[in-house]
Amino acid sequence: MANSKARAVSGRESALRTKRAICCHCSARCGVLVDLDAGGEPVAIRGDPGHPISQGFLCPRGRAAIEYFQHPARLDYPLKRAGARGEGRWQRVSWDEALDDIAARLLAIRAEAGAEAVAYLCGTFHGADGNFGYRLMHHFGSPNSSGIGPICAGPRLMADALTFGYGPTAPEIVPGTTRVVLLWAYHPSASGPPGWSRILAAQRAGARLIVVDPRPTTEARYADLWLRPRPGSDAALALGLLHVLLAEELWDRAFVERWTHGFDALRARAAEYPPEQVAALTGVPPDQILRAARWYAALAPAALASGAPNGLGRNALNFERALCCLIALTGNLDRPGGNRLAGPHPGVGNKTTGEDYAALPPAQRAKRLGAERFRLLHEGFERLSAAAARVWHGIAYPYSVQFWAAAHPPTLFRAIRTGQPYPVRALWVQHNNLLGCYSNSQEVYAALVSPNLELFVVHDLWLTPTAMLADYVLPAASWLEKPFLWSTGRGDPVLTGEQVTMPRHERRSDYELCRDLGRRLGQQWPERVEEVWDQWLAGAETTFDALVRAPQWWLPAPSERRRHEQPDPGTGAPLGFGTPTGKVELASTVLAELGYDPLPAHDPALDAALDRARYPLWLMVGGTRIDALHQDHRQIASLRRRHPDPQVEIDPRLAAAHGIAEGDWVRIETPRGTIYQRARLVPDLGTDVVNAERWWYPEREGRAPTLYGFWESNVSAYTEDDPALCDPAYGAWPFRVAVCRIARADAPPG
Repeated sequence: MANSKARAVSGRESALRTKRAICCHCSARCGVLVDLDAGGEPVAIRGDPGHPISQGFLCPRGRAAIEYFQHPARLDYPLKRAGARGEGRWQRVSWDEALDDIAARLLAIRAEAGAEAVAYLCGTFHGADGNFGYRLMHHFGSPNSSGIGPICAGPRLMADALTFGYGPTAPEIVPGTTRVVLLWAYHPSASGPPGWSRILAAQRAGARLIVVDPRPTTEARYADLWLRPRPGSDAALALGLLHVLLAEELWDRAFVERWTHGFDALRARAAEYPPEQVAALTGVPPDQILRAARWYAALAPAALASGAPNGLGRNALNFERALCCLIALTGNLDRPGGNRLAGPHPGVGNKTTGEDYAALPPAQRAKRLGAERFRLLHEGFERLSAAAARVWHGIAYPYSVQFWAAAHPPTLFRAIRTGQPYPVRALWVQHNNLLGCYSNSQEVYAALVSPNLELFVVHDLWLTPTAMLADYVLPAASWLEKPFLWSTGRGDPVLTGEQVTMPRHERRSDYELCRDLGRRLGQQWPERVEEVWDQWLAGAETTFDALVRAPQWWLPAPSERRRHEQPDPGTGAPLGFGTPTGKVELASTVLAELGYDPLPAHDPALDAALDRARYPLWLMVGGTRIDALHQDHRQIASLRRRHPDPQVEIDPRLAAAHGIAEGDWVRIETPRGTIYQRARLVPDLGTDVVNAERWWYPEREGRAPTLYGFWESNVSAYTEDDPALCDPAYGAWPFRVAVCRIARADAPPG
């Protein structure tokens, strides 16, 4: 009997096939090996030791990928609304029926109201084909494509463009070379463990670790110096560091004199932020400000890695610009072990070029919602692109619309509801639970149920609260069901991965939806996404199929350093930077030309607008967990057992003052409304702050108004998006700058 069992097991093992893929449960893009049985069903997954970055690591989300893929709640067939919006009555239809109707209605709206009356929003990364909606919209003629970029990486990427003429300036942490690692609101032990391993290796090799974070994170416990600024005061703290290194003449004189613009103006601005004043603004003691600045400036090379401390509203760009100035003044730009400015692969296409922004008529670009007020979103984008094209291989639009020229979501939702500045009559989204990820969800909900919105289409993997309000819900393929090629044009390696299995039932990839809808709208689309990728790879003299099967199945990141010193082929003079002046712009000429302050500053207007008298606690949101990405993975049983309820972190001293114990339900009240989460007591968090989980919705009735219990515990429902409190040039809203009061609760009302 034992021998027969052994033979059966051996037979199953011999029938297994293994495919090499890239996990897309977050944007870290770790390598995986997936075993399939004889029927093509995935049965096991593990980390790929041959991946150039993750080297075999796989987090809990990745290990649960097959459970995710097989989940019975995944969307499998196109659905058409059969009752009122949110009523939960659906009719199963064919793809042809759905797309024929959607296309006919979009064409009719364009004919009656202009292409700008159609908008598109994309969300969480679920594969390498996630940007093709921008291409469809540009060929359709609408400027109103957007996503969550303005409170994600967008402010940092925009600051890089304004300062350096490209971006991101990625940290290049080299153990034994890097002498200081400055982590600013970055939690890589949860969001990027391979990177965290490199940081620890650098620390073991002698590097000092500075952590800037209000929360007592894992990184803070390892820090040689931990700075704990008040939430929302990051720009002031960064300016305080600039003050020290400028006052003490710790800058790189040779680099500054040759390659920067606006040094004297920045020095005058930084003089307004001495350590004592910054300490009053941030709560960080002056001696810590001095020590952090001296370490970072004097111990070269130093690498600065920031997470996504955005959602800072009026100070989002201020903060990121100040970080760029720190990198530049200390000479750590393009220094091995510091921060690297790598551009696109010469001759290789990427997600940005794939957006085909040039196809959008100039007259339509000027109609972008929010661009009249937040002028970087159109005029600034055009100026930055023109300057960067000179340096970066003549690419006309080297910056992605996704982060640099998106429509402004709070303005978009108001335009749907009010018809101002013009009507928006149709909206389609991919992988974007609008109710879950945009602040002030009451405004979002009002837009989605407005009779002004004639057509609302959702392409997703799950029936989310947002999808419950749609006219059509279309089933999306997950990353196991799609091939993979990652070419961003932002200095990353070009990675490939095999399609592990065929899409189940009637799920379609992002590309397939855009292709099939685009053709109905009169556009030309190649049949397979691999054909598009072959076009991108032609300059590298390869194809997708050849590269994905090659022993080295990736193209390394561009190896060129210090491109600003390379000779211009036409003049022989150094290329310089991709800014209007050709230098690192410490004072931005583009911001000045658009009528904004060209220098970073700390704007106190947002703080003044917060009602601290009635809501005395700072409300932090957005902390990363390794077992869930944003609002995703809550459905997966093995992950949910690790974390069954939303949690709000509270200092034990603050909890005791409110009669709250570990695990109690807590009522969190903001000026906009109330949510409920369970208490998790965290020593050293501080008695004037709580940290609530973001983008959570539990299992409740799916029909409106309940919407799976979304209103009960989702912190986005009651944070702020008032355009007056947004970054004045870029439009980032104040998702992470909020106030609240708390009380113990018996249970959520639901």
